[in-house]
Amino acid sequence: MTIIACLHAARSNIEVFEQALTTLDYDEVELLHRVESELFAQTQGEQGVTPEIVAATRRAIEELCQQADAVIVTCTTLGVAVWEAEFSKPVLRVDATLAKIASRYHGTILVLCTAQSTLESTTQLFSAFIPGDRLYVELVPRAWAWFHQGDIDGYHQQIADYIQQRPECALGCIVLAQASMSGAEKRVNSTLAVLSGPQVSLQAALDLLH
Repeated sequence: MTIIACLHAARSNIEVFEQALTTLDYDEVELLHRVESELFAQTQGEQGVTPEIVAATRRAIEELCQQADAVIVTCTTLGVAVWEAEFSKPVLRVDATLAKIASRYHGTILVLCTAQSTLESTTQLFSAFIPGDRLYVELVPRAWAWFHQGDIDGYHQQIADYIQQRPECALGCIVLAQASMSGAEKRVNSTLAVLSGPQVSLQAALDLLH
């Protein structure tokens, strides 16, 4: 049995990843979930991701390494703790995996976020893989308020509406940078590839382990 641990900031992402696993053709794979909503909540203040939050996140990741074959940090905000850190098992960062896949597409890449706290780190990360003249990183306005209200359907619709109403330009693909955004993928009426973190990161973890 292969065990992949997921470090989440929101409990709602557990179901998102469990559903993503069912779309992949792998037997004998089990997901182990840990939710660090309080750590994430601390990042929403003016200070953002402090060294103390990074240290606490790294401790949580290492604890998961003791229980699983690989770890996926599904929160783009807490994912900064993975940088320049060494762990006893493979650790993947959802947005880094997305950036690698997106960089293979030609043309301009549109990366969408909903949480203000992750905008800077997401921009920095994707810029490391995709030249600036081919990269747009944008915040979907008002969507995060829907998420906080617990209206996930409304949240996903806000993201889809933003994509549909955005001025036309030549894009290579669209990236939904946060795991919580993945449900918007099926609402987008576009011939473009829409990449979301759960399936992409699970596939990457399984590719590492098999």
